[in-house]
Amino acid sequence: MQQRVFPISPERTLAQLTLPSGGRVSRRMVISRHVICWMLVVPLILPATDSFASTPRLTVITPRGVQRGLEHTLRFNGARLTDSQQVFLYDSGIEVLELTQIDASNIDVKIRVDEDCRLGEHIAQVRTKRGISDFRSFYVGSMPDVVENEPNNSIEQPQSIQQNQTINGVIENEDIDVFKVTCKQGQRLSIEIEAMRLGALFDPFVAVLNSENFELAISDDSNLNQQDSLICLQVPEDGDYFVLVRESSYGGNANCRYRLHVGDFPRPTVAFPAGGKPGGESEVRFIGDAAGDIVRQVQVPQEFGFRDGLFVDDEHGICPSPVSFRISDLDNQFEREPNQDRTKLEKIHALPAAFNGVIGKSNDMDYFKFTAEKGQVFDVECYARRIRSGLDPVIHIFDAKGKLVAGDDDARRPDSYLRLTVPETGDYFLRIKDHLRHGQPDFVYRVEISAVKPHLRIGILRNDRYSQLRQQICVPRGNRFAVMFSAGRDNFAGPLELMDVVWPDGIVAETKTMSANLTNVPIVFSAAEDAELSGDLVDVKFRLADPKREITGRFRNLADFAYGPPNNARYYGAVSNRLPVAVTEKIPFKLDIVQPNSPLVRDGSMRLKIVATRDEGFDKPITVQFPFRPPGVGTKPQIKFNKGQTEVYYPLNANSNAQIGKWPVYAIGQSDIAGPVWASTQLAELEVAEPYVTVELNRTVCSQGDSPTIVCKLNHHRSFEGKATAELLGVPPNIAIPKLTFTKETTDLTFTVSTTEKSPIGKHRGLFCRLTITENGEPIVSTAARSELQINKPQPKVAAFQPTAEKKPALPKQKAKSRLEQLREAKASKAGQVVPPPKTQQQ
Repeated sequence: MQQRVFPISPERTLAQLTLPSGGRVSRRMVISRHVICWMLVVPLILPATDSFASTPRLTVITPRGVQRGLEHTLRFNGARLTDSQQVFLYDSGIEVLELTQIDASNIDVKIRVDEDCRLGEHIAQVRTKRGISDFRSFYVGSMPDVVENEPNNSIEQPQSIQQNQTINGVIENEDIDVFKVTCKQGQRLSIEIEAMRLGALFDPFVAVLNSENFELAISDDSNLNQQDSLICLQVPEDGDYFVLVRESSYGGNANCRYRLHVGDFPRPTVAFPAGGKPGGESEVRFIGDAAGDIVRQVQVPQEFGFRDGLFVDDEHGICPSPVSFRISDLDNQFEREPNQDRTKLEKIHALPAAFNGVIGKSNDMDYFKFTAEKGQVFDVECYARRIRSGLDPVIHIFDAKGKLVAGDDDARRPDSYLRLTVPETGDYFLRIKDHLRHGQPDFVYRVEISAVKPHLRIGILRNDRYSQLRQQICVPRGNRFAVMFSAGRDNFAGPLELMDVVWPDGIVAETKTMSANLTNVPIVFSAAEDAELSGDLVDVKFRLADPKREITGRFRNLADFAYGPPNNARYYGAVSNRLPVAVTEKIPFKLDIVQPNSPLVRDGSMRLKIVATRDEGFDKPITVQFPFRPPGVGTKPQIKFNKGQTEVYYPLNANSNAQIGKWPVYAIGQSDIAGPVWASTQLAELEVAEPYVTVELNRTVCSQGDSPTIVCKLNHHRSFEGKATAELLGVPPNIAIPKLTFTKETTDLTFTVSTTEKSPIGKHRGLFCRLTITENGEPIVSTAARSELQINKPQPKVAAFQPTAEKKPALPKQKAKSRLEQLREAKASKAGQVVPPPKTQQQ
């Protein structure tokens, strides 16, 4: 499908086709009246941190839809739409005829819609001289449009409509809109509403009542359109019927717009099979229409446009939105009932293949038999909710003996997925069932079993501060702008490179190869001084840098249309496959990085110099960010050029595991000029290297007032010239350690530590050695080692020992002998016997 360009004076406007969209709601939303009223205004509120605030903002396009085959005038409402130059359209079939500036907030865009224009949602943006607006959408329908007219709040006072009309209305708070349509007995009555899909958090409720005020059908959510309601029935008798529309919790406000399609057009909800080969022909049975299944021979396109799916028509009309349908190279295989007993299956399928079936009743389960060889690896991908079926699938794989090999329930939330590594050559069985064992005629499924293939996804980082909500490239004349592209590699690894891209005239893009271990890379765009103020939608592709393997990925952009609490959840959005790029008016400052001539070493730091060139008279502050950081490199979130300042230093630091290499880096700055404007530096090169010198420090213990030494051993890893300095930092107060110098020949240093009686006592583990080596006139700073200094309290002084004269112990006193003792002693002496001495007083 080819790009179409429609000229308008004085610029041109572009309309293009897109890849399939994946922007759809994945969960049911239950919102209170008060919460929804707050949420509905989200698209109209500009965040305080919104990056492109000086560029145009597009809030809403009205009317919200038009009929194809006619000319229409659309009102584009927003902010800063002055000097609108161009409207970007992401699909074919619409020609922009004229732009009329109404005021700074509004422009009128006259369009011609082709008879064969694709039905449904179309995406648009506005380009002005200052930039590119948000994505916003409008719808193209096949039926005449009617405007809702109040009062129409009850079946006693309804608004009469004809069959096969589209009503454009608004639901205010506690509002109910009622429409009367006349039908014949047995006639199909199809009702479909676009509400959430219009971009506001409007959760609609639709009911069909008969003339006696009895409900025949109601719809809050639907499998096909998620929050948007859908009803298809056959009316029981001739007469008037009433279609009631309200917000599901009776909320609403002026932003709750809707497009209500009412008629006897076909409205199936699922297709069987739900996929086919590109460019091939397939018989498809469309299920879910009240008048019965519709069988068509379908020519499958090579690729879809903005939304995946097929439209179904008959003599009464065409369905407003498509039935989901996948384009796949796999051969379709179909279930053959009865197939609930794996032991009775006869047909054996070969892989790869796509298995198609329906869980048509409660407790139903389907088996498929296939053969595979040991060691083969397959992706088993079950599509049910993603093809808008009501089935909540659970899949299991069994071997020939009935042993469970693998299974999954909700890997794709709630669809199933698993990767099968075949354990042995032989027959296997795939079983699929509903999680709650439910079943009904529209519980269609499609299980694609295919060989594992590489896949590359390209986008722009959505967490960048300056590209949080919108992803577009606006390059000021004579200046630069940069953005971080992201990559998702599935089933392969390796470095990636940007493929040849045709950028708008006057714009040049510069980038480097994305390393194999990284998922993002910066691209810096520059515009010539005399570049034309123009823009285009650009097809951006990356590829694997290995020329032996052809793996490419195309840029896809996610646009949020309806988001809110909790945590700015995305309820509805769109996906495009073009990058909007434009040259914008000159701004009064330019930023440059002074290319560093020395590396940032591991465990080191660097002050990266950034220079601002200001136009005469411009002295406003400029806030600077450093978005791309090589692995292991950290820095501050932002720094600022103060008023009139022309030089700043961005602090960078590398940890001990920072990845060695030469890395592309840039900085981007923002200043306020009737709102923020942005400009980036050039793509500079930052080298991360091993440290030149590492250090070993000993642990030191001393007392207050001592002067110990800390011995430092130097290990040289890379030569340098001249003298370097070493200093111990993290030193407690009242301690002095002089800085030392060394050369490439120095192997040891000795630091002298001077302490005082005021030096703090304890273990001080925060000491570290900082080395500063000068190369090419620039300092290379690194933290070389850490150590510990223990300071103790001095021991108290003890007086000198003085010896004293030794005193002899006094002899014990002898007890006086009695007369009897004396006589006994005398008698013993005569007999030659020894008489024991008398006891002392102590004894």
